[in-house]
Formats: sequence, structure tokens, C-alpha cells
Amino acid sequence: MMETSISDLLVFLFFSGITLLSSAGVVLVKDVWHSALLLGVALLSIAVHYVLLSAEFIAAMQVLVYVGGVLILISFAIMLIRRKMDPKSMTSPSLNMGPHLLRGVGAIAFFLLFSSILIGASFVIPVGFQDGSSITKSIGYAMFGLPGASIHSENFLAAFEIIDIALVAALVAAVMLARRDSGGEN
Repeated sequence: MMETSISDLLVFLFFSGITLLSSAGVVLVKDVWHSALLLGVALLSIAVHYVLLSAEFIAAMQVLVYVGGVLILISFAIMLIRRKMDPKSMTSPSLNMGPHLLRGVGAIAFFLLFSSILIGASFVIPVGFQDGSSITKSIGYAMFGLPGASIHSENFLAAFEIIDIALVAALVAAVMLARRDSGGEN
């Protein structure tokens, strides 16, 4: 079992608070641009959690793909379709006890069910990498299916291509929304 120092715990609690507060801000802030910036803060703080778990490669992918890719696409979409809106015409989120109550109760029930399953599950101790092995090099070899990886894995190139297709689809959707917003003058 790994020993956790008090400083690790304090760093974890600090960035957990940042993650929770910025995630709540994404939903509660009225301005879309500020909401996107808070999303970036939440995604970066999640990358810090990966670093705390000694998963530097996943942290780098978090920053590159989500903060560098998805957040940039969201920023493009906001800049392309943003209209001058009257801040007084925007509404704050409010609790709607109407037809959504059953869905909310169902979501809470699913959360409680999955939480009880997760708490009751037994997990095996991960094997991990051997001491002195290059984790990033091994993941790179494994991604392309090359010999020399210290772990056996499937070829991950297809997963990166799927991410690429998703990012291109998001960019095309942003351009289409901007084009539609301009009244189809093109």
C-alpha cells in the first residue's frame, strides 16, 4: 500500500475544491465565455489529479486533447455564434419541480445503485510498470503496436483516430452553427 503524506492530501483537497467549484461555475455562470473558461480550469485541475496519481502521460493527454482541443473548439464556437445579448434577458438556473422530477429521482437512484456497487466491489492491485522502465516510451510503442513495449496491449491508434474524427466533427458543427446564425447569407 502506498503511503500518503499530509502534503499530498492537502494538494489533493485543494485541487478537488478547485475542480468542484469550477465545475459548479460552468453550470451556474450566465456568460457563456466565462463558463468555457471555468471548464478549462476544471479540466486542468483534473490533469493535476492525474499527476498526483503518477499518471503523467494521461495528464499530458488530458491537457492536449481536452484543454487544448475541445476547449479551443468550444471557444471557436462561442466566438462564431455569439450574439450581443442583453444580460437582463438571460435567466438564472432554477429548480423545476414539474415533469423533470421523475428523471431527477431516477438519476439519484442510479447514482446510489452504482455507488453501492462500486463500494462493494473488490479490486485487484494493479501490476504497473517495472522500476526503471520508460512509461511514455512504452505507451508510445504500445499505441502503434511496435515491439519494445514493456506492457502488452492492443493497438491504440484507432482510439486516437476516433478522437480526431470527434474533434473535426465538433469544428464542422461550429462552422455550420455560425453559418446558420448569420441568416444563410452565404
